[in-house]
Amino acid sequence: MAKNSEIYALVVKGTVDIQGLVSLQNNSDAKAIYIQWMCSAPQNNKLLTENIKYSGVGGHLFAIAGKKSEDYGYKGDVFGFAASEKLLGHYVEKLGAVPICMLHQFHFGIFSEQMKNIMEVYT
Repeated sequence: MAKNSEIYALVVKGTVDIQGLVSLQNNSDAKAIYIQWMCSAPQNNKLLTENIKYSGVGGHLFAIAGKKSEDYGYKGDVFGFAASEKLLGHYVEKLGAVPICMLHQFHFGIFSEQMKNIMEVYT
């Protein structure tokens, strides 16, 4: 785990079962939150099962990142690195992510207007 990381767990109200995790880092130089990693529980991962228990876990994790960005005064701006070209395409199509591709071929950003939409749907 990188220095100054904040890890958040997504749970269903009234339970302790973790449905997803996200690790965030404040990046004051970029004036955005860096999403170090995120994952959904196996039962919520479309790549691992056909019968998803909870859909939208990833969207909720992005909304958590957006809220932290707002808390730091960054207007919801976040950035990260998708694990694959397919996942980057999913972020672009479903969440309005912008491929930045400066530091890595799957480098992306989600900025204030798109993050507002994500937070409206998932919070």
